[in-house]
Amino acid sequence: MIQEIQTVSTETALRVVADPCRRSILSQLIDSEETVVTIDTLVDRISPENPPPKTTGTHADPLLIDVHHIHLPKLEDANLIEYDPRTKMIRYTPNERVERVLRFVTEDLE
Repeated sequence: MIQEIQTVSTETALRVVADPCRRSILSQLIDSEETVVTIDTLVDRISPENPPPKTTGTHADPLLIDVHHIHLPKLEDANLIEYDPRTKMIRYTPNERVERVLRFVTEDLE
């Protein structure tokens, strides 16, 4: 099977890595030995870096909600992941440009 090279514009790469939560998500997906991870596993791995905001009596995990409704759709729109909400499975699509921008931001700017 021929692997198709995904082209992501510099603007898209910068927009994707601009958010600290998405940087954490991408770092976890890139560094993971697994090719597919569940959203629950991913949220557990990024929780220490992204503590949830104070909640007012709700039992829902705010980080899980943000990842599901905000961050994964943005990563999917940029063609960096495939996310199946029914199975809660996430597959990262490697992208050299995004990985270079992510490395630059996390190593040189943070």
